[in-house]
This record gives sequence, structure tokens and C-alpha cells, in this order.
Amino acid sequence: METQNVLQNDTLWNRLQNFSLDQHGASFPFSKKLAKEEKWTIEFTIKAIQEYKKFIYLCCVLPEGASPSETVDKVWHMHLLYTKIYWDVFCPQILRRKLHHHPSQGGISEHRRHKKLLQGTLDAYKRVFQQEPPADIWSASKGFQFSNRKFGVSIRLISLLLFLLILSSCADNSDALQEIIFIALPLIFFFSVIFRNRNGDNDRHNNGGDSSFGGSCSGGSSCHSGCGSCGGCGGCGGCGGD
Repeated sequence: METQNVLQNDTLWNRLQNFSLDQHGASFPFSKKLAKEEKWTIEFTIKAIQEYKKFIYLCCVLPEGASPSETVDKVWHMHLLYTKIYWDVFCPQILRRKLHHHPSQGGISEHRRHKKLLQGTLDAYKRVFQQEPPADIWSASKGFQFSNRKFGVSIRLISLLLFLLILSSCADNSDALQEIIFIALPLIFFFSVIFRNRNGDNDRHNNGGDSSFGGSCSGGSSCHSGCGSCGGCGGCGGCGGD
């Protein structure tokens, strides 16, 4: 069953469907900018925008809130950059409430929390829209794994140097090599930690780390969305219905 038919009498859904993220007459509209920034085809971009609207709808109607996939979150981030349209038109006229974007604290616990919220969102998606969420849009975020993979490269380099150290201890005239390795090991470890911390800071910045993305929904209910190094958002909830 088509989503439009399922929710044809829902006023919030109809307002979302009638709202275009592309400004009329713009030479470089939202969809083209998003496609260029993310290196998506225009067809995939249009599909991602439609799924973004579904996510926003779930944010507003589910008591427990919703959490976006990595792809949906990228659409949301781009939309937030259009501050005047987002805050002066989209929120007050289409949603009729504020919908803020909060960063998470990052780390493994937030990653697990995000996975749990995302699974709840996928279950609600099936229930509300009576269809499976498209896998190419709602696949699990890989940002968290990507960040840790970078750190894992440094660990493998350290392991390789340790192996060379063991070999050098069995060789003759290896004092110079041992000295080099003993100096290199702490340096590699030091820079790997610095790199990991910097990467985490960049993730928080790229995922809406500005504290100005804070606030609450209409009616006094909080509506939080947290993005951490997992590359997806912790969720938004408590917005109530239309």
C-alpha cells in the first residue's frame, strides 16, 4: 500500500508532502546542491529527501521519537544550513513546532543507544507507513566503524614494529635498530591518540556539534536529536501529534 494512501487524511503528512525543499526559481536548488555535496545521483537524492520527510513525520508523531539513518541525517544537516527556511517556514508553518538537532556525547554507549533507537524507528516505519524502509536509504550507519578503523590502522602499525623488535633482538648488531624502534613506538602511539581525538572532534563538528542546535518542541516537550561518531543521530522524541 502506498504511503500517500495510508496517510491521505493526515494533515501534517499532507503539509510535508506539499512542502518543497527546492526554492521556486532557484538556479541551484536544494536537491542539486545536496546531490553535488554527497556525490549522489539526482534520482537517489529525490528519494533521500522523501525518506527525510518520513523521518520528520515520525519525529513528530512517535512518543518515543525517531532516529535517522546516515543518509537521512545528511539531508537533515543540509536542510539545517538553510536556516531562514528551516526556522521561519518549515518549523512554524509545516511542522507547527520546533525541531532541533542536538549532538550526542559520542562513544560506544552512544553508538549502542543510536542502534537501539534506529531499530525502533525502522519498526515504527513499517507500522506507520505499512511498507519496508528502503535499504539503500535506511541501511545502518557506518561512520562509527569508519572512525575506529582509522585508529585500528595505527594499532596494526605498532604491532608490526613490535614484531620487528622481536626479530631484531635475535640478530647481531641490532642496537641501532632497537633504538630507532624504541623511539618510534611511543611517537606512533602518541600521534595515533591525537589523530583519534581530532577525528572525533571533526565528527562532532560535522554532525551538528554547534550548541545552538538546542531547544524544545511546542507544548514544552523536548525534541532532541543527537549525532555522534556513529554517524547517525540519537533520535528526536516527545513532540506529540499534529
